[in-house]
Amino acid sequence: MKKLKHIILAAVSLMLLNINLSAQKPGYKIYFSLRESPGQNIKIMSYNGKSLNQYKIQNNRSSRGENQPSVSANGKFIGFNSYHFGGWKAAIADADGSGIRLVDKSGNYSFNPSFSSDGKTILFAQRANGRTGTRDIYTIGADGKGKKRLTKDLRNSYSASFSPDDSKIVFVSSRDLHYEIYVMNADGSNHVNVSNHGNHDANPSWSPDGKQIAFMSIREGTMDLFLVNADGSNLRNLTKNPKAFTATADSVDEMSYMYGTSWSPDGKSIVFVKQKEGLQKLYVINADGTGLRELVSTKGQQFNPFWAE
Repeated sequence: MKKLKHIILAAVSLMLLNINLSAQKPGYKIYFSLRESPGQNIKIMSYNGKSLNQYKIQNNRSSRGENQPSVSANGKFIGFNSYHFGGWKAAIADADGSGIRLVDKSGNYSFNPSFSSDGKTILFAQRANGRTGTRDIYTIGADGKGKKRLTKDLRNSYSASFSPDDSKIVFVSSRDLHYEIYVMNADGSNHVNVSNHGNHDANPSWSPDGKQIAFMSIREGTMDLFLVNADGSNLRNLTKNPKAFTATADSVDEMSYMYGTSWSPDGKSIVFVKQKEGLQKLYVINADGTGLRELVSTKGQQFNPFWAE
């Protein structure tokens, strides 16, 4: 009887999640990274509430797979990290997996490509010297021209994305000797610390109206999902639950690469990563902190979610 009850509850939870996703306009998908077992290449997957599909790069020579997906607003292009070109490099490809190309051809390791709303500009983080050196935020035209460096710190900056109106950029920086969430103007001016705490914060994402930022933080002893207004006001913890959120990250790099947040296009829900039985899994929660539920069941680790149209 107890087993039957668990089966019924699981079925109801999946049904409610499907209803939540189907309430979006047709075609909405959640992309994410998946490593099914230790040492296995990372895959990019997509889930629409019913079916789970792998995004495959055509004629791919990558020895380590792809991760950290992002999608252009028109749905025509996918950005990701890839080993296709030798070393981790920011790359983009067409939505069907064809036409993989580098975001920047300098040869330095680069990460986290994301698109402006019109698709004409790409944000990414890049190391200073090949595979070493600090990471800074850059923009570049989708045609590979007009590269511009936006951060010039002695410490790392990464995980950048444009606000919905492209006027601001949110990113993570360690300039305060711990990682914090910053917002700057799209031209790289006026850096403002909006998380402002002595513990590590990472994985920022904009709400569709540009008024709020979701991020992960270990400031209260567990890995939790927080919201803050874009000006740094009205900070709140959406997932404070010691029994459910006992895990924390071993490093900020782990927070950056093995977690993540992303808003639903209607602004009503957020997909994020929390640990379940020692593995990273995707969960969805309503923006008011209610309705926490697991997204989809797979083997291994799920991370780097991106909720796309």
